[in-house]
Amino acid sequence: MSSMETILQHSVPRLRGVRQLVGILVRRLMSWIQVSRSRRQLLELTDRELEDLNLTREAAVEEARRPFWDSRSEHRGWH
Repeated sequence: MSSMETILQHSVPRLRGVRQLVGILVRRLMSWIQVSRSRRQLLELTDRELEDLNLTREAAVEEARRPFWDSRSEHRGWH
């Protein structure tokens, strides 16, 4: 086997790993963007719309203030 074939055999798995990592990072970034948008949209809802969602204005403001990376909903009782 030539040295070029050896290099290619070792590079292909690394490239797959890099591609997977990039995919994970892109999905996480897109998720954070969506969470951020959703939280901003909560602040635009009327009190009646919030009531329909069984939320108070205070709960909406509290949710909107959370950092975008804190997207776990379980610990706040949101499902």
